[in-house]
Amino acid sequence: MKKIKFLINRNPYEITVKSITDNTAVVECNGVDYEVEILESRPEQKTPRLVRKDAAPLDSEKVERTHKPTEHVGSQYIKAPIPGIILAILVKPGDIVKIGQVVAKMEAMKMENNILASSDGVVKTVNVQPGSSVLEGEVIITLED
Repeated sequence: MKKIKFLINRNPYEITVKSITDNTAVVECNGVDYEVEILESRPEQKTPRLVRKDAAPLDSEKVERTHKPTEHVGSQYIKAPIPGIILAILVKPGDIVKIGQVVAKMEAMKMENNILASSDGVVKTVNVQPGSSVLEGEVIITLED
């Protein structure tokens, strides 16, 4: 039920809307019920509410991990960070590399990018040559621990 307070000729009135059907309403004013005709109606504007389901699983014990969080999964693979063309390979199989060392250069979006070793190791294989086009995530160099 909706209550409305207003003044008519400086006299206060309080109306309680009891029911609304089509173009008539039943209202109570000062304890007396009245049936009134609705000439104009302005619908309430409601703000839409976004309803989302939880993204995280409800039972955290059912979450299966594919590896331990402390493992360096895939650190033996040096991959292309973005699509581009290999300009130079700066290592060869058998070379020892340190983490952060520049092992290749590639051109992507008209910029030259350094590709760094993601871990220490020995170069096992070089999978591309200068001039090769690579896609994002493509393995460029494989390392041994």
